[in-house]
Amino acid sequence: MNIVVDTNIILSGILSPNGTICDLLLNSSDTFDFLAPTFLLDELAIHHKKLLTISGISEKDLEFVKRTLLKKIDLIDIETIRKTTWEKALELTKHVDAFDAPFVALSLELASPLWTGDKKLAKGMQQRGIDWVLDTNTIKRIRNNY
Repeated sequence: MNIVVDTNIILSGILSPNGTICDLLLNSSDTFDFLAPTFLLDELAIHHKKLLTISGISEKDLEFVKRTLLKKIDLIDIETIRKTTWEKALELTKHVDAFDAPFVALSLELASPLWTGDKKLAKGMQQRGIDWVLDTNTIKRIRNNY
């Protein structure tokens, strides 16, 4: 099953390498194919210093954890997403957070669920009738049922 992963999931995985999210990312390849737009790399770069500060780990260890997680995610060039899909994603995220548009667009383009820990995004999508934005508990439940 394809699952689009947003930045906050990766950030959570990096910050808690022994946590549920990291476990799901690293140990679910028999159930899920994780995908993300290349925009994820830009967001990780933006948050790099903050990650170093919050995690308390060395630069070398941070890079190791990032690389390990990113090996489990297929990155998709956002240029491959159709214009009409982008327009729909921008409309859906307009009053929530436009920075989430690449993830919503990729989910729409691939007809795949979006895994997020962003409660504001999940609630905003739910208010628009979107039922394919999933939280970590749902991802865990799906994996455990396979």
